Amino acid sequence: MDFSEQDVDIFGDDFGHGEEEEEDEQPRGGDDEEIGSPDSSGSSSASSSSSSSGSSSARSSSRSSSEGGNDDAGEAADSASGRVDDEDLEEEEGDLFGPDNEDYVRTPARSPFTVPVLPSIRITNNHTRGSFGRGRGGLLPRPGYPPRQNYGFGNKFSFGNGRHDERFVSELRLTKSEETLSRKSIQFQEPCELACYSRVEGGDVHFDDRSLRLFKRLVSEDVGADLNKGFASFVEKKDLGSDGFGDLLACIRNANIPLQNIHFVTFRNNLNKIMATAYIRNEPWKMGVHKRNGVVYLDVHKLPERPQSEIDRRRCYWGYAFENLATENSGEMGEDGKGIDANMEFCSVIKTKLGAHRVLMGAEMDCCDSTDDGRKFYVELKTSRELDRRTEERYEREKLLKFWIQSFLAGVPYIVVGYRNDAGILLRTERLRTTDITQRVKMKGYWQGGVCLAFADEVFCWLYGTLKDNEDYVLQFVHPFNRLELLRAQTSPEAINTHVATLSYS
Repeated sequence: MDFSEQDVDIFGDDFGHGEEEEEDEQPRGGDDEEIGSPDSSGSSSASSSSSSSGSSSARSSSRSSSEGGNDDAGEAADSASGRVDDEDLEEEEGDLFGPDNEDYVRTPARSPFTVPVLPSIRITNNHTRGSFGRGRGGLLPRPGYPPRQNYGFGNKFSFGNGRHDERFVSELRLTKSEETLSRKSIQFQEPCELACYSRVEGGDVHFDDRSLRLFKRLVSEDVGADLNKGFASFVEKKDLGSDGFGDLLACIRNANIPLQNIHFVTFRNNLNKIMATAYIRNEPWKMGVHKRNGVVYLDVHKLPERPQSEIDRRRCYWGYAFENLATENSGEMGEDGKGIDANMEFCSVIKTKLGAHRVLMGAEMDCCDSTDDGRKFYVELKTSRELDRRTEERYEREKLLKFWIQSFLAGVPYIVVGYRNDAGILLRTERLRTTDITQRVKMKGYWQGGVCLAFADEVFCWLYGTLKDNEDYVLQFVHPFNRLELLRAQTSPEAINTHVATLSYS
């Protein structure tokens, strides 16, 4: 697991370059989704919406990259350390809409491209777990799984047919094959870190990087470790709701990041959900949508979850335990096993551009490493059940898609996966380059990163052109999973109200 003399290019040499322009939750530890086990629950999908973090120390150059239908994306520029001042935030003349932003705010509710489409369901005679149980009738229950009890599904969220709900505003239907989206080439600008903040033990937030952990390069030496250690005293992650979004907004204000030309402010977790929907159509989600002074704020909404069993909680904990094992400056675990608090976290505030849409996002980072010349880069830590011939396909179709989206959006070049058995024993570790993931699945035709970017571009065009200023909405993806629905909301989070009021007085 030696990172010396490794470049940190997240896009890869095989990817085409875009035009020169100036300028991401899976929760920490909660990504240990069970693959292929009949009693598995996939309980690890808690949101990373309450990610937190502080002032930044790393910055990327502003070279943009292009990702087309052949899953190509531009080569990332090298990172350099230093603060970003106001001059660095100005858009260059080559910007798609210019520095005054006037053209963008007149964005119609339709992209200039054809309507977004999702992949058609592939019919297969392979009835193993890797085929997802798909058939001509659509998604079938997975073998060994009890039927869902309306946790995230049902009338409470789908409102029957969305058009019958009095709050209904608009819908974006998703019906055809992926060929339309694969023909589009959407530029994605290399992420640039502007600030960061840290949440420490007790919940206090500091606008610095004191909670950022260092990657332990020799983590492979810990193979055989018991990830159950400390489970009895584990401090589980609290659901901060919109207060977590308020911490992100407070960091933006503290760093004096101008929002005049920003179109979307969000946690990366919301972008993960939107992009993954291009392929994963059986996972419901929702988010708050609030437009203020031309800026769209996307607030994470957590769907109700079914009650977790003991094994569900333990599998979730194994992810946190691996993170603790794979970082050098994590809390020391005593003889009694105490030491892991899921609420201590570091969040990077990143500016990027997807197509014409300028995005400011908060992204929780697991840890960082540095190159031999001192350039800092982030590393994602994941856990997974050990693979076998029955589970590898689903792993590559679904989990690697989520891994790639999460890392690509925030410019994270490496993912380190800890594979464990059903008893929570670490069996092996694997380092993945973010760019190599797309090459790995492209040969098998499972998914294309360019399709995910093109789909997100369509959603952003539809959203920005539909929303009215100073109004509040809920965006949701619900059963029968063939459309996105935009519903009117009656209230807005106090965190956003406070944020907008503070900006108006400054």
